[in-house]
Parts: sequence; C-alpha cells; structure tokens
Amino acid sequence: MVDDRTRTDHLRRVALALVIVLAAAGFAVGAVAGADQLAVLTPTPHSVDAAPGEEFTVNVAMVTDGGYGGEGVESVDFVAQYHPEYLEITDIETGPWLEQGEDTKIRSEQTIAHENGTAILEQWRDPVAGGATGNDRLATVTVEVAEDAPPGEAEIDFTETNVALERSYPLQVHGQNVSVTIDGENEPLGSFDHPEPDPDELESTQASDDGQNGGGASTDDADDSTPGFGGFAVIAAAIAGLVVVFLSTRGRR
Repeated sequence: MVDDRTRTDHLRRVALALVIVLAAAGFAVGAVAGADQLAVLTPTPHSVDAAPGEEFTVNVAMVTDGGYGGEGVESVDFVAQYHPEYLEITDIETGPWLEQGEDTKIRSEQTIAHENGTAILEQWRDPVAGGATGNDRLATVTVEVAEDAPPGEAEIDFTETNVALERSYPLQVHGQNVSVTIDGENEPLGSFDHPEPDPDELESTQASDDGQNGGGASTDDADDSTPGFGGFAVIAAAIAGLVVVFLSTRGRR
C-alpha cells in the first residue's frame, strides 16, 4: 500500500512538472510568434518643410512577411491622424501593396473626417486568395498646410493603422511619423485628441474597385487544420493537467 502511494505521489510530481514545462514552452513559442508577426510603415519623405497654404504628398511603404506558413495579409485599414488646425489630408491614393501575391480584386474605401483630424483608407482583397506579403507602396497621402497655420512643427501619425492576416489575426504595426515644419520653426505645436469619426458627419466617403492585379509571386497557404507549436503545447498541457487530477483522485482512494 505504501509502495502504491509512493508511486502515485511520484507520478503526480512528474505530471505537474510536465504541465509547467509545457506551459512555459507554449508561452515561449507564442512570444516568438508575436515578435515575428510585424508590419513596418515607412513614409517618404518623413520630414517636410512647408509654408502656410502649401500642398505636398507623402508616399507610405509597408513591409511584412505576414504570418507563419506563408499566411498573407487580407486587409489593411490605413489610418493617418493630424491636428486639423494646422494640417488637412485632402486625399489618400491606394498603392499597389495588396496586389502582391495571387491575382484577385483589390477593393478600397476612403474616409476623411477632417474635424476629427483622421483620414482612413480601407483596402481588402476579394477574394483573399492567399493574401499578400512583401515590400511596396501602401498609400499616397496628399496634405495641405492651413492658410493660417502658425510657425511650428506638426505631425502626421500612422500608428492606428490595422493590418489583418488571412485568418483575421492582426499584425503588430510599427511606423514612423511625418514631421511637418511650418515656416522654418521647429517648436512643437499643440497636440490634438482625435475623437472617433461620426459616420453621419464624414466629409467624404469614396468606394472603389481597383480591379484585378497584375499577379506576382504567390504565397504558400497556411493549413487551417493544423495547430501551431503553441497550440500543441497548450493541448498537451491540458492533457497533463487531467492526468494530475486523475492521479490525485486515485491517491485519495
């Protein structure tokens, strides 16, 4: 009887250790996965010298390898934010970024809410067709400096941009802001709290169908039926936990 209890206690400790190891492994794999899934936005130019009333354009490129197993990007909600007293985004032109990958239609919708200091360009692949990855121009932004803008430095911020993979998992987005120096003055101008745009008060909304792309190197599709290493670790940890409960129950008999 003593040997049975000793054996049960030993198995219980082994199972508990297995749970801890597998949980740690799952956490580590998940952390690595999150670190690799990244989209980087790079504006050109990233700094502009302008006078009140002047207009200029900024090209924003994006680079990402997508997710694991060749999972590509399904859609991008490109968001540019600014202080409406100093700057105004008057137009956002769709770039060819989402055209990378298998042939499909690229659809887009532009929303400009100037009073909110927010301009949005939604782009998506229809159908997804494996999604897109790579490095190319995502959008071109047309900006106008206000006629009565004071001397100082204003910014255009792209950090609210959302990039979604084929299975709707979002990528982390890192991007560089555009600094606009007005009348040669580098002193930062006031900040602006951007409220959510009210759909009933939007200045302009424009939908477009950009047609079928020219095709490119296709991406490998991820196998939706196969869990990743993190998924296996979580499943194994759950099974080991059930073993602990079972052995604990037997030990009390």
